[in-house]
Amino acid sequence: MGVIRVVLRYLSPTSINAYLACPRKFYLRYVKKLKTKPSIHLIRGSIVHKVIEYFNRTVGPDARNLTDTQVIVRLLKLFQKEWTAAQSRLDSLNLPADELKAFHDESQIMLINYGYWFHGHRAPKPLSTESRYYSKNVGLMGIVDAVYRFGDRDILVDYKTSRKAEISSDTERQAAVYALLFEDKHGRPPEAIWIHFVKFNQEPLSIQVDDLLLEYGRIVVESVRGKITSTTESDYPCTCGGWCERDFIDE
Repeated sequence: MGVIRVVLRYLSPTSINAYLACPRKFYLRYVKKLKTKPSIHLIRGSIVHKVIEYFNRTVGPDARNLTDTQVIVRLLKLFQKEWTAAQSRLDSLNLPADELKAFHDESQIMLINYGYWFHGHRAPKPLSTESRYYSKNVGLMGIVDAVYRFGDRDILVDYKTSRKAEISSDTERQAAVYALLFEDKHGRPPEAIWIHFVKFNQEPLSIQVDDLLLEYGRIVVESVRGKITSTTESDYPCTCGGWCERDFIDE
């Protein structure tokens, strides 16, 4: 009996969603290992995440006494530092100046929205930020933006810079994977996953974690894992009409 080769030892929400979106997209990224083309959305998303992560990690015990303006000024100073640090990557996109400025200004608005939310809720310091979870038991990995403890409730938070504030199937699968990882590490699932769409000045949308979500996550993980044992290109057909080819740099 031959040995079954597993392409990825640890599946992640991104790899699972890539396969389900288009098996060829999965092949190009995880089997052929092509580089992803840079984009303003990826770079801007990374900058906003870094700013919120650093703010939450370094905010001190005085946070509850800060005014909303003080919170926002801190966030915007961090943003300008990160935006400047990313200037060479931004320049490489060759975007028109007015388009780049629009993304710059929109990113600031996202952080202002987050600042108002943080101040309005007197949010406690997260237990952890950008937490990397690995599980040999379930063969999964994931990076959780923030983990909060409210009394005896564990809440995982994912920040999104999406243009629409709606929970997609991809987001639900991501939440299920996060819940499985947290349960494996701590022996209990979180109460909920909050999806914080920072483009909008609103409360995070909540995905409650229950037995159905956990079981759904297990089924999806095992289903995808069973389909990625091959390294043969023809076993990963394109189902997206060729759009997947545009995401990568073929070196």
